Amino acid sequence: MRFPRFALAFAALGLVAPQIAAAHTQLISSSPAANAAVAGPAKIELRFNEPVIGATARATIAMTGMPGMASHAPMAITGFTAQMGKDRKSMTLLLRRPLAAGTHQVSWTAAGMDTHRMSGTFTFTGSVKVGAVTSAPRMASQG
Repeated sequence: MRFPRFALAFAALGLVAPQIAAAHTQLISSSPAANAAVAGPAKIELRFNEPVIGATARATIAMTGMPGMASHAPMAITGFTAQMGKDRKSMTLLLRRPLAAGTHQVSWTAAGMDTHRMSGTFTFTGSVKVGAVTSAPRMASQG
């Protein structure tokens, strides 16, 4: 009789463990979407699977490629503000001006109610609209 009870308890643990592991904060979507090609966005929206603790939410933006230089050391984009959504499941990065043409990488860190900090990265490509005049975003110096 001990074996069936042990097997039942083990099976129950197997059903609960995936739910515990899935409780961590995850990015479920973004705008621009990962790997998308868009015309110079002026904001970036991140949407999470659960409410995040505002004090733990952070994001950085870096340009990792530009026309004529497909791949180079990341150049940090500065001068943007981050706003948490009222539902605490979204964060919007508001840029002072649309991003210049090139490949951009967004890195994020956030924690949900379980307080475990999770992080992730995605990239997208920005292009300049035909006939548009844009100025390059301020870049943080590397070094």
